Amino acid sequence: MEGKRNVPDLLKEIDRLKVKLEEKELELQKQSEAFTEIRKQKDENEKMLHSLVEAAAGKIGQDFFDNIVTSLAKWLKADCVLIGQMRNHERIHALPLYLDGKISHEFSYALEDTPCSQTCRKGFCAYPEDVINLFPKDEILVDLNAQGYIGSALYNDKGDVNGVICAVSREKLDIPPYAQDIMKIIGARVTAEIERQKMEQALLQSQEELKESNATKDKFFSILGHDLLSPLGTIYSYTDLLFLNYDKYDPQRINKYLKTINQGARNIIELLQDMLSWSRSQRGVLKFRPEKVNLGSLIADTNALLDEVAKHKQIKLTSEIPDEFYISADRNMLATTMRNLVSNALKFTPRGGYVKISCCGGSGVSNEQVEISVEDNGIGMDRETLNNLFRIDKDTVSVGTENEKGTGLGLILCKEFIEKHKGTICAESESGKGSRFIITLDRI
Repeated sequence: MEGKRNVPDLLKEIDRLKVKLEEKELELQKQSEAFTEIRKQKDENEKMLHSLVEAAAGKIGQDFFDNIVTSLAKWLKADCVLIGQMRNHERIHALPLYLDGKISHEFSYALEDTPCSQTCRKGFCAYPEDVINLFPKDEILVDLNAQGYIGSALYNDKGDVNGVICAVSREKLDIPPYAQDIMKIIGARVTAEIERQKMEQALLQSQEELKESNATKDKFFSILGHDLLSPLGTIYSYTDLLFLNYDKYDPQRINKYLKTINQGARNIIELLQDMLSWSRSQRGVLKFRPEKVNLGSLIADTNALLDEVAKHKQIKLTSEIPDEFYISADRNMLATTMRNLVSNALKFTPRGGYVKISCCGGSGVSNEQVEISVEDNGIGMDRETLNNLFRIDKDTVSVGTENEKGTGLGLILCKEFIEKHKGTICAESESGKGSRFIITLDRI
């Protein structure tokens, strides 16, 4: 019949439809599997987000960072995960480093020629495999024999890159969908914690500055209320006695009182000199003006100023510094520092002792530096006094071998002046075995 197909044609058509149906079923099966995989990965991502939320919940500080890198390592199946802060645009310092199940906080590396440098420039980078060949100069990747890398930049509140969060794997890295979004979410939370820590540190610093300011005020009033009034009271008492009884006292007694008056006046002058310098330093009026200074000449002037004190106590005051030895320093600040150190040494050294000033390269001191020391064989200091020497919030006032009094202000002033030179000052001492004060400064 016209228009009707024969049986063979129908069979062929049926076979063709069967093939197409099978192909469609196969395609649907693949789509179903793909959908299942996407759903599975979506579930895993959701679990990851939940895991990160749980890791971050209630956590601050180091515990937060440690939990984040551990969770990321598990999610990405990575061998190494790092949260790092940028230092001087050149190095990354790990807040924590997760490596093979262990966490370290003492790790840093140079940014140059690393995938992290690309991450900091682009904001996000992912190299599922062959990263070691893309960055052959990265010694860390070489040591790990790394293959996969994923990283996201961290940004501060101004929008500038200030760190990176990244993961490295020794095998090909199977990067989940939405990894970039998740890494950025994690990065934002990490940045928030970094900023919180900065604010906390700033608060602690402000509290410490307030504490120091209060200690400075207390120290000032203590000096005015006791250390200044006491010698003035002594001077007044002895001058009053002399005024009322001058004709009755023998020359020996008058001479004794005059010596006491002289020593009191000397203490007041020394105290006022330190207070004036300290006040100017605190107000920022005292400017640091380094110049070429002949150290030998400066020490000779210091010793000449204190020579009468040394002779009175029969103390051998010597300098081993060459006459022509030059350093870079602010002459007035260094002169005040050396006067304080030598004066203190004389106070706490008994009759017949010695005070020696010397200089050398010193152990651990570079060729560009000089180590100046003031050494005595006096009464020395115990450990507690030694630890509190340069702290204004601690009372370290002691009485000398002949009842000489100090305020403790001189050493605090010395520390401020030496730190303006970018130098260091420290002390070595034991009770009954003398003391040695050491200053490290730059040469010319």
